[in-house]
Amino acid sequence: MNALPFIERSNGRRGNDNALALVADLAQALASTLDLNAALNLALARIVDVLGAQGGAVFLVDAATNELVCRACAGPVDIHGLRIPADRGIVGRAFTSGQCQIVRDAATDPDFTGAIDRITGVRTQSMLGTPLMTARGPIGVLQVINKRDGALFDESDRDLLRALAAPAALAASNAALTRDLLEHARIRRELQLARRMQRSLLPKRRRGGFPILAINHPAQEISGDFYDFFDLPDGRIGFAVGDVAGKGLDAAFLMVRCASLLRFAGKEGLSPSVWLARANDDLCETVAGGTFVCAAVGYYDPATKTATWANAGFPPVLVHGESGSELFRAEGPPLGIVPGMDFPTQQAMLNDRSLYLFSDGVTDARDTARNVLGVHGVVDLIVRHVQWRPETRLRRIVGELRRRELGDDTTLLIIEAAA
Repeated sequence: MNALPFIERSNGRRGNDNALALVADLAQALASTLDLNAALNLALARIVDVLGAQGGAVFLVDAATNELVCRACAGPVDIHGLRIPADRGIVGRAFTSGQCQIVRDAATDPDFTGAIDRITGVRTQSMLGTPLMTARGPIGVLQVINKRDGALFDESDRDLLRALAAPAALAASNAALTRDLLEHARIRRELQLARRMQRSLLPKRRRGGFPILAINHPAQEISGDFYDFFDLPDGRIGFAVGDVAGKGLDAAFLMVRCASLLRFAGKEGLSPSVWLARANDDLCETVAGGTFVCAAVGYYDPATKTATWANAGFPPVLVHGESGSELFRAEGPPLGIVPGMDFPTQQAMLNDRSLYLFSDGVTDARDTARNVLGVHGVVDLIVRHVQWRPETRLRRIVGELRRRELGDDTTLLIIEAAA
C-alpha cells in the first residue's frame, strides 16, 4: 500500500496552512489506496496526533444490524471490530443527528453510556465526534477523545475534525461502492458460468426429420426449466422436461442436478413410472425441504408412433390433431416432496397428431391487461399455428409468447412424427 504522504509532525501546533495541508494530504492518501482499513488507521493516527488527543476511532455503519462498527482506532487500546448500537451514546447521537458533537465533560452528558470505557479501561473525559456524511446521509462517525495535555476540545478542534472527516467519508463511500461493484461482477460471472453449464446440458438441435423439437427461454440470466431428449438402443427416443421451484443460483444448480439425474435414469430404459419414482426418492434424500421439481418424462417410439410418459406435477400434456385436442393432466405430485410416491403412466398414439409439453411459464404469460394465458389459451395458441411445419410453428408460438409479459422461464417441447 502507498504510504500516507503526511506533513511533518506538528506536535499540536496548527496554523491555517498546516491544517489545509493536512486535509489535502489526507484526501490524497485516501484517494490513492484500495486498502481502506489500513489507510483509515494511518490517517486516524495522524489526526489523533495533530489534535493532541489520547485516542480516536472511525465507526462505519452496518446497515444490516443498525450498528456502528469500529473500522480504525488509535490509542492505548485496540477496539477494532467493536460494535455499538447506531442510536445510542454520543457516537450514536453524532450519527443519527448528522451533527458534530463536542463534549467537554462526558460524565455529565445524558447520552454518555460509558460502555466503551468499561471495555477499554480508558476513562473518557472529553470527546469530539463528527458524522461521516455522504449524499445518502451519514455512513459512520469519526471520534477522538481526551486531550493529552488535559485541556478541552474547542471550536477550532471541531472545525478541523469536520474538515478531516470529509475525505474519510468520501473514501469509505467509494470503497463501499467498489465492493458492491466487485460483488456484482462476481455474481455476474457466477451467473454466466451457471448459464453456460445449463446450456451445455440442453441437447443439440437435430435436423433431418427428427421428431422432437424444443426451446427454452429463461426469464432471467439463468433458468429453472430444462428439457432433454436422447436415443435408446431399441430405437425409442427418451424425453424429459422439468421446472425447478424458485429462481437464482440455488434453482439453477438444482436444475443441473435434476436434469442429469433424469437423463441417467432414462437411459436405463426404465418405465416412466419407475423413472420418476427413482428420481423422486433421490431428490427427497438430498434436496432441502421446501424445494421441489415439476417434471414429465417418457419415450417416443418412431416405429409405432406411440408416446408413453409419466407426469409429476407438470402442466397437462397436450395431444393435438385434426380430430381435436386431448389434455392429459398430471397424476403424480412434484418430485422431491414425499418419497415412495406413484407416478402413473400415460400413453397416446400420435400418428397424425402432435404432443406438446410446456412449462407454467407458458401458461402464466400475461397480456397487456395482466390476464394469464392459461392452459386453454395455450391450446388456442397452438391451434392458430398448427398449419405450419414444427420448426416454423414453434418459432411463431414463441414469437407470440414474447409479445406478452413472461414472468417465468418458458419451455416448450413438440413431438411430431416425420411426414
